[in-house]
Amino acid sequence: MTKKNINKIVGRISDDVVEKYKLYDYRNEEIVQSLNLYKHVVKHANEFETVDSFNHTLSNISEIIKDPIFVYYDPNRNSLSYFKEIDENVCAVVKLKLKKNKDTYVVSVFPVNFKKIEKLKEKSYIINR
Repeated sequence: MTKKNINKIVGRISDDVVEKYKLYDYRNEEIVQSLNLYKHVVKHANEFETVDSFNHTLSNISEIIKDPIFVYYDPNRNSLSYFKEIDENVCAVVKLKLKKNKDTYVVSVFPVNFKKIEKLKEKSYIINR
């Protein structure tokens, strides 16, 4: 018997993000989180200020995606980085589906400093001019 991958829908790609980065094929695309996410996030656990901050961030992934302070598109990785302050500034990275019938999913969550967010905002502005 094979293991079934258990997924939870944590958000959708907003019209604002689609328009800003011209990602028309992803309009209103569901973003899922799988149980496998924890394997990838645990390596960042010690980067968080506290255990509570780590746990609070993981339980608020849908809020990060729903109401980010900034979203950055990385065309080389075909991913979106959603930034938000929960207990500290954090980033949720969403991999855009590469093939039909595949999910757009959260691949990692980790803390970031504000300077990194500002640097990516500047880079995003230059790319989108």
